Amino acid sequence: MSRSRTTGIDLAARWLFIGLLILYTIYNLGPIFWLLISSFKSRMDLFTMPPKIFFTPDLSGYESVFGVGSAKDSASAFGVFESLVNSVIVSTVGTALAVFLGTLAGYVCSRFNFSGKGDFMFFVLSTRMLPPVAVLVFYHLMFAELGLADTRFGLILVAIFANIGLATWIMKGFFDGVPQEVEQIAIVNGYTRMYAFLHLVLPMVKGGIAATAGFCFIFAWNEFAFASILTTTKAKTLPVKISAASGATGIEWTQICAAGVVLIIPVLIFFYLIRKHLLMGMTFGVLGRR
Repeated sequence: MSRSRTTGIDLAARWLFIGLLILYTIYNLGPIFWLLISSFKSRMDLFTMPPKIFFTPDLSGYESVFGVGSAKDSASAFGVFESLVNSVIVSTVGTALAVFLGTLAGYVCSRFNFSGKGDFMFFVLSTRMLPPVAVLVFYHLMFAELGLADTRFGLILVAIFANIGLATWIMKGFFDGVPQEVEQIAIVNGYTRMYAFLHLVLPMVKGGIAATAGFCFIFAWNEFAFASILTTTKAKTLPVKISAASGATGIEWTQICAAGVVLIIPVLIFFYLIRKHLLMGMTFGVLGRR
């Protein structure tokens, strides 16, 4: 009888856990699902109370985002697709350069001792502590003086400066998990340190590079504060553009919902492509220190 009671308690605990997990999933994915179905609603269906679950799909929001169909020459679609292109270029190039430079800096900080190393690492980390509003005025004045305001190149520089500190710290942790004997054995056998770095060490931390790229891409893709101040027309990114989406009938909520879905898709695609390396990258630093 005791065994039967124990089995009943375990079964109840299991169903309770499953129920809590379902509620947590709904809590996290519910807003995304609501955003998705709202992007296919017309303006009338969007504000209908009670909300409609079954409705006739309307693609006007996506037409406004991509500037096609009936919204091709409308005021609400002006510059939206260009803003999407700006977001893709700035995030991709900024992430690639930040990860590249952060990987090199992380390796140097992991393998070499130099004067002021501790202060340098603290300075690198402190770049993530400052709120954007603390340096916005400085960036605005500097970019205006250098002719970088409202340019993709200027936003790419911002993405690099914002993420290089994070990339350096993360990659240093991964390089610390690789034994230094790997390079020493290669050097003893007549290979250069550069060869050991490129052909031995880097393949061992490719999961860390993928994880670092994922974090940097998210920060660059969602960046709003700098892009809203440093751009006016030509280099606006999609988050900034949709924050002021308006047309002849006021705020274009269907367009905002459609643009929100479009903003999510590149992140999902990026993480899908690096999924094989992501888990290894997230656990490598912990397992390497055991």
